[in-house]
Amino acid sequence: MNKQELAAKISEAKGITKVEATRVVDAVFETIVEELKAGEMVKIPGFGNFVVKTRKARTAVIPLTNKKVIVPSYKTVGFKPAKSFKEQVK
Repeated sequence: MNKQELAAKISEAKGITKVEATRVVDAVFETIVEELKAGEMVKIPGFGNFVVKTRKARTAVIPLTNKKVIVPSYKTVGFKPAKSFKEQVK
């Protein structure tokens, strides 16, 4: 399911236009991104938690040349689904 399909489902379920549903979906995603950029965890009860994780710098080997390179630290997004969400998906 992509963003347009999600907005269409919300539109049907809540009796709003697809344009309105798309605006809602965009606003939710934008808010999650803004909060994560600010270093905040985003907790959605019954769904899960989004958190920014910092990966440590490390040394990697390029298999073709056996050359060692340093991979700098970087940030990534983690998601931990809520227990109730996992149970519903089973």
